[in-house]
Amino acid sequence: MTDSLRFILILAIALFLASCEHHVRDAHDVLLAEVGNEVLTLGDIRNNVSPELFAQDSISAIQEYRNNWIRRQLKIREARRLGLHEQEAVEQRIRRAQETILVDAYNEAVFLDLKDSPVTRSEAQTYYESNKEKFVLAERHVRFRHMMTNTLNEAQNARNALQRGQSWRNVTETYSVNPRQTYRHSTRFFAISDAARGYEPLNNFLQVIGVTEISPIRRIGDHFHFVQLMETRDAGEHPEMEWVINQITEWLEIDRKRKQLRALEENLFLQAQANNEIVIYDIRTPNREIDIVTDSL
Repeated sequence: MTDSLRFILILAIALFLASCEHHVRDAHDVLLAEVGNEVLTLGDIRNNVSPELFAQDSISAIQEYRNNWIRRQLKIREARRLGLHEQEAVEQRIRRAQETILVDAYNEAVFLDLKDSPVTRSEAQTYYESNKEKFVLAERHVRFRHMMTNTLNEAQNARNALQRGQSWRNVTETYSVNPRQTYRHSTRFFAISDAARGYEPLNNFLQVIGVTEISPIRRIGDHFHFVQLMETRDAGEHPEMEWVINQITEWLEIDRKRKQLRALEENLFLQAQANNEIVIYDIRTPNREIDIVTDSL
């Protein structure tokens, strides 16, 4: 039996036993490795490996993480045996790392605890109009119609109906595989690189056809498709406000929280100053104290 098969068998048995314990031990508590007093569980790996990687090949992801974890623990043990953690330079690095983690933890904790300050649509609109020069399209955007039918005959009839001037809504309701989604999709603009995602022949057509032109019909998978280009916005133009209103609203709400966080930091400074916990020296005259003001930090 190969190491890979043996590992799969052991993991399967462990998961089965865990499921039979009537939830006394969660599946995340399945042990995968031990190095001295350190333990690696399946839950540890799930918390540190992206779901996408797990979905692609969970066994390989577990094996790779487990092996790297073992090597890492062995290096840590050896470093401690050699006394590296007691060296002054290493202690300083550990201390700086701890300080950075604590500052980040403080920022995150306070940021999450701050009350939401909703941004109105009017405020987002005002920001967009005042900063319109900051919003430009990085690439060409298009609005287009994408018809998908079950048969070639339906696709031909739909194409002919559009050419005769029949309304797009009627055409979608008559021929489209998914009328509601097809119609809704046709009201939005897409970056040309993202247009008709998953349908490369249709994206190629959108690159070359003109406004109102209809592409040839192409069979892709089990369905028949064509596109009609309706509008275009060139790179460098300003996007419609509706395209960015949600992003602006989210950014303004985050910015308000950042300002609240900054205000709390100022309060920490003022409290420490009032308690005589801060001493600042003049850079130009070493060992000479200077008056503490906010701007001096």
